[in-house]
Amino acid sequence: MFQIRPLVLVYIAILMPFFGITQGLTCANPINLTLDGVLRTYGASSGTGNNVLCTANGTTPVTWFKFTTDPLAQCPLLNITASDSLACEVGFYTSCSSMLTSSSMCFYNGYGLWAPNQNFTISPNTVYYLRVKTSTACTIKIAGQHFTPPNDDCFGALSISNVNINDNNACDHPGPGVTAPELCANTLENTAWYKFYVRDSGYSIISITNIHCANGATNNNNGFQIGFFTGTCSALQWINCANGSGTNVQATTNVLPAGTRVYVAIDGISGSNCSYAINGFNVTGILGGGLKYFSGWKTNETNLLQWMIVNEQPGYYVIERSADGVNFQPIGRVNSGLPGNDDVTYHFEDHYPPVDAFYRLRQFDYSGKIALSNIIHISRTGLSNLQISLTNPAGKSLNLDAAVENAGTYHFNIFNMQGQKIKSFTEYFATGINHKSMEIANLPAGQYCLVTDFNRLRINKMFVIMK
Repeated sequence: MFQIRPLVLVYIAILMPFFGITQGLTCANPINLTLDGVLRTYGASSGTGNNVLCTANGTTPVTWFKFTTDPLAQCPLLNITASDSLACEVGFYTSCSSMLTSSSMCFYNGYGLWAPNQNFTISPNTVYYLRVKTSTACTIKIAGQHFTPPNDDCFGALSISNVNINDNNACDHPGPGVTAPELCANTLENTAWYKFYVRDSGYSIISITNIHCANGATNNNNGFQIGFFTGTCSALQWINCANGSGTNVQATTNVLPAGTRVYVAIDGISGSNCSYAINGFNVTGILGGGLKYFSGWKTNETNLLQWMIVNEQPGYYVIERSADGVNFQPIGRVNSGLPGNDDVTYHFEDHYPPVDAFYRLRQFDYSGKIALSNIIHISRTGLSNLQISLTNPAGKSLNLDAAVENAGTYHFNIFNMQGQKIKSFTEYFATGINHKSMEIANLPAGQYCLVTDFNRLRINKMFVIMK
């Protein structure tokens, strides 16, 4: 039902019938919770009491628990379920006589994630108490762990793809680096961060599903407030925002160019502790967590690329190249190594690089996730003895200037944006500056690429035909 990240829970049912009589009866003799990620089942105690926080449902079983924080004072995150699926009240106590209302919660359908309020400061190596009031003498399932969310700020943003990832924002803090209006919100409480690349120019959609929230002592409202940003984590640039209520919420960006890196900040309505699944449409994940570096350098005839992956996953890498840093085409593929291996290094050699080349990696893993690396740029200007410039945009003719050191015959090809060769021609260039005009009146308006190979160097020049 819920998944506490990132630890995989080991489900062990441990019924404790005798504890219902002795341990848990009062705060003086509470059941000890071990925050190790294991799901355990406890019987409700024989003690009863009234609600101290939530809408009253009479005198029903009350069971006391305690837990101890770790030396790092990490957030205690608990997944709590009452087996009767009825209202369950969780009171948080700093001592047996001191309940903290802001960190207490009402689970009106019997389950939810509990964590202290975002404004409460956890002390290390400290004992805290929970008073759990159930509607019937049912069993109570609890799994907990000491937890620091990795995506509590922009720098730890998790990569979103077209495949669901299960997450929660229970231990996240408000912001930082963004304001409430940038998320279409009045206030910020539990903000979680994500990131992606725009796959194709246009709109991208973020979809948040299976939302289940607990809003402290109030009626629980499902929903999220969402903000989109470009730029860097140190200098975020706001795009737009949206909000929505319910178990499923979607938000759409403005129209953005392909390859744009987008950061997403989401915040639960009314300061919610929410569990949810999140994915995207027209998005590509960002290869970052396992990518230690991606670099390249040039030889006299080729460009060499190298990258290192930590904790490899099964799949493969497609190497993509661009002449302008925007429009990329695949030029090779490298299969991944053995899963789980640390510090795996890969190499790829581009034997016919253009004068200016931009490279990136597109990773495909076994689950269908796709992720992109950062872009690197390699310039071979100092190695080429052929320089070409075009009059851009072009009309009925393509006017070309070529600075040539070695006279000779040069072959040219024109490709459309689908990679189809649509025209070829040959020109003789003398040493020095040459001016040529090529007839292109029969080509429709659009974007094209002029390609020539010279001395094992491939030179690409983009141009636009306007009618």
